[in-house]
Amino acid sequence: MIRPGIRRLFHLPRRRDDGDVDEELRLHLELRASQLERDGLTADAARAEALRRFGPLDEARRALRRTANRREDTVRLREMLDALWHDLRFAARGLRREPLFTGFVVSMLALGIGANATMFGIVDRLFLRGPGHVRDPERVMRLYTTQSQPGLGEYTADGSGYVLYDHLRHHTRSFAGWGLFSGGTATIGTGADARQIRGAWASASLFPLLGVRPQVGRFFDTTEDSTFAPQAVAVLGWQFWRSEYGGDPGVVGRTMLIGDLPYTIVGVAPRGFTGPELSRVDVWRPMSLHSQQVTPDWTTTWHAQWMQVYARLKPGVTREAAGTEATASHRAWYDGDDKVMGRARLTLAPLHFGESGRESSTVAVSRWLIGVTLVVLLIACTNVANLLLARGVRRQREVAVRRALGAGRARLARLLLSESMILALMAGAAGLLVALATSALVRRFLLSDIEWTSSPVSPRVLAFSAVVALVTGVLVGLAPAFQSSHADLTAALKSGTREGGGRRARLRGALTVAQAALSVVLLTGAGLFVRSLTMARSVDLGIQPGRVLVVEAQWPATPRPAADSDRARARKRQLDHETDFYRRGVEAVGRLRGVERAALTVGLPFQSSFSVYLGVPGYDSVPRLAGGGPYLSAVTPGYFATAGTPVLRGRAFTAADRAGSEPVTIVSRLMASTLWPTKDPIGQCLIIGRAKAPCARIVGVVGDAHRYSLHEKPAMHYYVPFGQEIGIGGTALLVRPAAGRDPELVAADVRKALRAVEPDVGYLSARMLDDIVSPLTRPWRLGASVFALCGVLALIVAAMGLYSVVSYLVVQRTHEIGVRMALGARTGDIVGLVMRSSVGMASVGVLLGVAISLAAGRFVEPLLFDTSPRDPVVLTAVALLLLATSVVASLLPAASARRVDPLVALRSE
Repeated sequence: MIRPGIRRLFHLPRRRDDGDVDEELRLHLELRASQLERDGLTADAARAEALRRFGPLDEARRALRRTANRREDTVRLREMLDALWHDLRFAARGLRREPLFTGFVVSMLALGIGANATMFGIVDRLFLRGPGHVRDPERVMRLYTTQSQPGLGEYTADGSGYVLYDHLRHHTRSFAGWGLFSGGTATIGTGADARQIRGAWASASLFPLLGVRPQVGRFFDTTEDSTFAPQAVAVLGWQFWRSEYGGDPGVVGRTMLIGDLPYTIVGVAPRGFTGPELSRVDVWRPMSLHSQQVTPDWTTTWHAQWMQVYARLKPGVTREAAGTEATASHRAWYDGDDKVMGRARLTLAPLHFGESGRESSTVAVSRWLIGVTLVVLLIACTNVANLLLARGVRRQREVAVRRALGAGRARLARLLLSESMILALMAGAAGLLVALATSALVRRFLLSDIEWTSSPVSPRVLAFSAVVALVTGVLVGLAPAFQSSHADLTAALKSGTREGGGRRARLRGALTVAQAALSVVLLTGAGLFVRSLTMARSVDLGIQPGRVLVVEAQWPATPRPAADSDRARARKRQLDHETDFYRRGVEAVGRLRGVERAALTVGLPFQSSFSVYLGVPGYDSVPRLAGGGPYLSAVTPGYFATAGTPVLRGRAFTAADRAGSEPVTIVSRLMASTLWPTKDPIGQCLIIGRAKAPCARIVGVVGDAHRYSLHEKPAMHYYVPFGQEIGIGGTALLVRPAAGRDPELVAADVRKALRAVEPDVGYLSARMLDDIVSPLTRPWRLGASVFALCGVLALIVAAMGLYSVVSYLVVQRTHEIGVRMALGARTGDIVGLVMRSSVGMASVGVLLGVAISLAAGRFVEPLLFDTSPRDPVVLTAVALLLLATSVVASLLPAASARRVDPLVALRSE
């Protein structure tokens, strides 16, 4: 039921009631009966005949009501549109006469709307829509394994193996499909022309699991992804297909060289398809082909846990129920000797969750940032509402005259709302330009590894911006429209400019206090995230990635033997050849003038870790820590100095520690304190690789180094000399440029030196180790950047709000100031009067903002890094900053007040 007041405000049609319809029916019957009487019938007969010809009265009544209402609706709708068009034209003419006011308001609202459009586009991509072309993404889950050991807590990871995947897909009923995925890189081209592209390994079942259809050709099938005889086939990513092959559909059936194998192209993925993740994929290859090369016994061993397992839930099945079934099935089936793995709990989580089974920090921070930009818009709305209230005071005589001439309150309210709606829609259009610019910056500098397939101003962003603009127009216009349309008519007609106090002044003051409070909240958030970023960057990683180059080689194609035995021998020859190349290469690179140090490592920090059999005399089994491991790395002499890992006890490896020499090892500080808490670890023994391996004597203890994240739990780590590892492969060259040398120039010299060692080497990638570590701080960089930008905007808007309110108060109190000065008030007294009002409102806002920040701190605390949400330094700095801003904002109004001429002020009244 729509209330009459709302109908009058928007000129909505009044519905026909039963009395009106009955009256019209009665008139029709009387006219028909009169006609029949004139034709010769009696009065009773004429009425009966009229009723018979008219038909059932109920049906006629309904039809008549519908026809009458439809006609009235059309008329009233036309009247409403005409009146609305008139109001909009009048409002537009009024705003055109005040270009500075209009431009200021539109700019202020455009910043708020543009910021919201930018963040909505980011959150929509990261969280709402999910990866492109995935059917019902909310039902596709990633599998996680949680292991728990008494006294050491729980450890959750998304890495799984084929053994578990194969069992679950055949022995569980909650799932409609399963698939395997693993990201990575690929190399195309040879020699100096070789380059790296983004690749991915997938099981053939992954594509139907996700519900994607190829753009051209087909995806590889289960015969080509066979665990026994996989075939070298590839599916191209859409963007790579367009850039490398010009979008030629005839690419299907061609052969391309990827790494060391010729692959047959069987299809092209659709545009924007990135699999279950959001990073671009240039080429898709069968998982079985890769697994055989990395871990020959991958179908039977539990150690090959580097794959990600995805599953689609059946309709009506919750992820909690599915995880319970998967856990029960695993525990009932597992018959290995790892008791911790036998007690493992399996869980499922949506695609936007991170490696640890929790929502990724980037998504969580982005979701909060949507709220931040809404606060910025709210601050802009309060400021604009304040300006419109002040403008309404200037127009109160105009409004009073209109009311005296017969304009109703609803008509006046609609006229004033029309102005705010025009301002908001203009701001919405300008905000899209802001979003276009800011989205490009955020995508490029903060989220560069995400595949952005849509324009920053997509249809979804456009619709969101339109809704935000309409809501903004209503928000900023309601209070001024209500105040102006409900002003006292007699008082408004005889008032002067200083009559705008009372409730209006209190409302403007309340809005100013709200701006200050919200600004404190945003600036506090900015300070907390900046502090978190500082703390994250200051974490002792156990390495010094800032000045270390990571160089890795990809090799050209070699014939692929068909027989398993020949394949194993070929693989060994290839590893021996690569090892020899790296040994000669590190010596050549170490002689370069621009290189301070160089070393080799198998197991690169923040990229790869390896685990093999490890026995410790005196222990039935090696204790497991929550961070996993123990992890193994094989390094050359000079590695610890190159990476920046300190040697705490004993010695580092020397040139005498090599293949064929006495087995030795170096352990991390955590490993030493865990295994030998009361003994000297130097001289202790480790059995590495197999149960009957000779004892590896510990010769040193080094500092703990992070392996994958800044938040990771402690993990044991140990090192063996390069060449004494158990065939784990994956060598990288670490280079520390000399002080003052440009790393890019050093990288070019390193590539040249390595090609001199091996002219046939394939692609040589060279990147800073810091580039690998940098993505780990992305959530705090994103939060600090957006919070800081929004905080600065809020501070500027709040300063403008304070300035406008204090300026208006000075105008309103001109008569009072003149009286005070006539009675002997000094200039300092007048300035103090103005300053106290500004600082007073700011102080109330600061107190309110600090209270809100403290209350909201527990919600934002999980997103911070080693930072308390109640950090006194941040809260104090923000409070002082806003109070200083209030002082600056009131200087000009105070200067204007001290120049008031008492005679002029008194005469004007």
